[in-house]
Amino acid sequence: MIHHLENLPTLLYLLLVAATLITSFISGVLSMAGGMILMGIFGFFLSVPAAMVLHGVAQAVSNGSRIWLYRDHIRWSVLIPYGFGALIILGLFIAITFVPDKAIVFILIGVFPFMALCIPKSIDLDMERKPVAVLCGLLVTTAQMLAGASGPVLDLFYVKSSLNRHEILGTKAITQTFGHILKLSYYSFLLTSITELSPFIFLAVVAAAIFGNWLGSLIVNRINDKTFKAAGRIIMLVIGAIYIGKGVFELV
Repeated sequence: MIHHLENLPTLLYLLLVAATLITSFISGVLSMAGGMILMGIFGFFLSVPAAMVLHGVAQAVSNGSRIWLYRDHIRWSVLIPYGFGALIILGLFIAITFVPDKAIVFILIGVFPFMALCIPKSIDLDMERKPVAVLCGLLVTTAQMLAGASGPVLDLFYVKSSLNRHEILGTKAITQTFGHILKLSYYSFLLTSITELSPFIFLAVVAAAIFGNWLGSLIVNRINDKTFKAAGRIIMLVIGAIYIGKGVFELV
């Protein structure tokens, strides 16, 4: 597997940037699936710390741009309890300095969408309730630290909320941006070499993430809330199955 971006051919640079653009567009439309797909692509070509750092940059910018696009629809009240839970997990990871195996990363990314289907409907995981927001911070940040992507886990906390698609896009963006910044901070210190990621790739994925989200925002107003919530889940289950297969292959 390739681990040094300064030695990569131009075609592979373009592949990583194109993946960022396309997945940011997907997230910009559905508020899900994009980060999960992107982490799988980065994980295929890079070491786990490098993939986590580059993914953290791309997703922090991608979600951050959605904060601006949907700033008038954000439910800010969830941020403080969510952040409390997230910081607890960051402290735990700093204490144990844990880096997951690449195979485990793929399997976890793939399993998360199917885990969402197993949650009983009687369990009330409404993100607008403060204790639930704390729990969300704990679980989602754990998923981000272990697998890089946490969309399917975060979605569990919006299924029963009364938020419309614009409010979901904005509120998820603020929590996800915070989580990716924490992940980026943690894994930045674990890179084996500063040359593992070149400045060019950071600038390129940032531009691609912003542009992809802008394109996605043009589509959001053309779909209804029901389609918005259903389409992403189908995509995630398909991708989840692929990633589980990839993770098992890595183990074998």
